[in-house]
Amino acid sequence: MAEKIGFPRVEIPLDGPGRPSVVATDARQIDRVLGTAPATRSLRRRLKRDLAAAQARWDAEAVAVGLTSAMEREAAADRRVDELLRTASRTPARSIPGVIAKLAIATEWSELEPDADGYPWDFIRGVLADLTALTAKEA
Repeated sequence: MAEKIGFPRVEIPLDGPGRPSVVATDARQIDRVLGTAPATRSLRRRLKRDLAAAQARWDAEAVAVGLTSAMEREAAADRRVDELLRTASRTPARSIPGVIAKLAIATEWSELEPDADGYPWDFIRGVLADLTALTAKEA
């Protein structure tokens, strides 16, 4: 989509020789860069209209290629995963294999999280390995 229609953004021209323009992806950025003085009102309005039109093109293309639907399905799946993780964490384990299952869920899920390295996860993974090994010996 980015190659086909470009990202929804506008360039804000800055006064002064050799000053590069600033890219805005949000109407508030336009006001922050240009201020709210009456002298910039017409430029701000034009840039906001252009930005809204670019966003509308992006949104229409996202629907046409299925991106919007995919993002909605992804958000629904994330909510379902969160619900299942909450349920698993609140459900009491009734056996050692149940404890192992809960630890396995926690450690497997933590590997998908970018900030889940180190303490306490390394310790918990060790406990999971210990419990799994101990129950395997008993079986």
